[in-house]
Amino acid sequence: MQPYHWQETDTAVEAWTGYRLQPAKEERHAWQRELKAELKDALAGIATHGATLAGFYDTTHMATTDVENSLITNMLGTLPSDITVLRFERGTYAPPKPPVPIDLVAGHLHYYRYASGGEWTAWEPDEVLARWHRVPRRLPGGAGHAGPAWLALREAHANGLVDVARGELPSDAVYGLRLVEHVDRRDQRSAISLSESAVDGVLAAFHGDHYSETLFPRLTRRFPRISAEELRRALDHPAGPLFPTPAISPTTTSVRFSPADERCILGEVVIREDRRGPFAELSGELFTVRQRA
Repeated sequence: MQPYHWQETDTAVEAWTGYRLQPAKEERHAWQRELKAELKDALAGIATHGATLAGFYDTTHMATTDVENSLITNMLGTLPSDITVLRFERGTYAPPKPPVPIDLVAGHLHYYRYASGGEWTAWEPDEVLARWHRVPRRLPGGAGHAGPAWLALREAHANGLVDVARGELPSDAVYGLRLVEHVDRRDQRSAISLSESAVDGVLAAFHGDHYSETLFPRLTRRFPRISAEELRRALDHPAGPLFPTPAISPTTTSVRFSPADERCILGEVVIREDRRGPFAELSGELFTVRQRA
């Protein structure tokens, strides 16, 4: 038996694997790289410039999984780069049966589906947790840089521009995110490359990170263009927090952003060329989710 199988239609690409796909250069099995190479042309064939791409991931493994990483970050270089509307979603631990037997390398089946113009299929938004509209992101964003979005949301909350509808979420609660980045032609215009950093940065703003003698000097090195007073103000204004745990971990010389994105099972990232001010702007909302009928 093979450890993977994939198939395509005019509008979708599906893949079944016996091991979760991992990011480039971290693949444990050579066939993971082979599968990505095989999928690249097929995925390009279902996407048109400025199109919507909807990713769906499901698995028989009940462990908590970072859905955005599974569908997007781990597939960078394989997915088309000019997508401006990106959706991602986790299933309900009941992936469709593969059309051929799959070697379950680690004992679980993993299913990936990418559809052009697709919508969410397993879950839908329920109650709004927090909402913000056109808050300025003063620092340039980009792949691997969660800090600019975190700072933008913390500053917005300090200025009364983030409406938080409720307090702390239960530790096992899952939720969803809509995020719009308002840009002009000089800004980042790929939802694929923006996704991880923007999602991580926004979610981190809703965690309970505060000033500490360990964190603050490393954070100042991460934000050399931001004054110490501005950083202190950002740390003093966690949005909510919806998540009481910290999202920012000090490293030897800097910091690492690790929000509770594994609980974000429904997401949408949109690039829209309609910014109004001197900086890119962020709009969006966090919400609870309910299973579709």
